[in-house]
Amino acid sequence: MTPHLQLLSSEQHIGLGLRPVPDWAFCQPLDVVPIALSEFADVVTSYPIIFSVGPVPQALAVLGLAQGKNDFLDADQQWPAHQYVPAILKFHPFSMGVGPAPANQAIVMLDVSSPRVVPLEDDDAAQPLFTFDGKPSPTLAPLIQKLGTHAASLKETGAFIHALSQAQLLADVRADIQLPDGATHQTRSFRCVNASAFRQLKEPELSAWFRQGWTDAVALHLASLRRWTLLFERRQAGVVMPHGEA
Repeated sequence: MTPHLQLLSSEQHIGLGLRPVPDWAFCQPLDVVPIALSEFADVVTSYPIIFSVGPVPQALAVLGLAQGKNDFLDADQQWPAHQYVPAILKFHPFSMGVGPAPANQAIVMLDVSSPRVVPLEDDDAAQPLFTFDGKPSPTLAPLIQKLGTHAASLKETGAFIHALSQAQLLADVRADIQLPDGATHQTRSFRCVNASAFRQLKEPELSAWFRQGWTDAVALHLASLRRWTLLFERRQAGVVMPHGEA
């Protein structure tokens, strides 16, 4: 565990407050972020939804074409108006973690390096994290509840991706971004659902997926791949053509 990411506790953090105005500078080096199934309908409006390469794929929203660069933040480190901001970023400086084995209980973590986290005496506008008797404050309590709901959605997302993998529906692809002058930019490898294979999904598996909302998630994921173009247009006009079956 890094020193600045600490287990949230009233004993250690009762004197800290949260500045109400978000500070998005920490998002600048983020080119992808994990997302949950519950976010797919919002994410598809702005970002490609991909699955990471590796033994345990994650669902990711793509924020930038190059590694380590967020293409959506402006010079003032602000998101565009009406832009959907992925939940994991909105929750910052809070996040969910897993406690030590064997219990492996969900725990709430606090990034104490965030400029939003300050001693209460340093900023009159800061909202306390805990009440004087050590209970979560009216600011913190709903955040903890939302974190728990999001963690449950991430667990469901893991089950969805596992099902995709088991059905051999994930294909390794790249995306070529064609520039007006004919030059192309190729993204890193990522995974997407093979649409042709998905359409061959049989009963009763297909009905089970439909009841769980997974067929909707696949449709949103496939539609989101068109957002590669929107992403690139934030840097330079161009057209995106994915490699592989999508």
